[in-house]
Amino acid sequence: MRTDSSERINFLASVTAVAGLVGFIGVFADWFKIQYPVGGDEVVLGIYGSEDATGAIALAAGLGALMFGAAYILLQDPQIRRITALLMVISSVALFLSAGLGFTRVDDVVGPNPFLPGVEGNAPYEATISIGLAISFLSGLIATVASILLVSRREQGLEVDVPSS
Repeated sequence: MRTDSSERINFLASVTAVAGLVGFIGVFADWFKIQYPVGGDEVVLGIYGSEDATGAIALAAGLGALMFGAAYILLQDPQIRRITALLMVISSVALFLSAGLGFTRVDDVVGPNPFLPGVEGNAPYEATISIGLAISFLSGLIATVASILLVSRREQGLEVDVPSS
């Protein structure tokens, strides 16, 4: 039996790794935004996900899903691959849940009296979620589904480890 590296590349592990990378990058896109008027114009300030605890967890979890997905593809030992598959699931679920919790944290991140550059005193403002949070959330969902399917296939015996040559 021929065992080159192309036979070891696993689709579900690849999907998990890419989704982890996209979720990691999504944390550095704006998770939250503040809009307020100044002199007849609308000012929009973005807040990265890493400025909140949920974003920091999503950052680490996205990196974990990426690294464990890559390790699953690159390593050949069946026991190590089993452990990395389980760690992929843990990281993916953490990414998904932390991004999901981010949707509830807008008011906590912005606070009751945010600093609004260009405004003296108080001004009306609107705090909302931004695209980066949705990117991290969807990436977490995709990574979670792919990694759980991978572990399920392994446990059913449908996912066979390629023996080293």
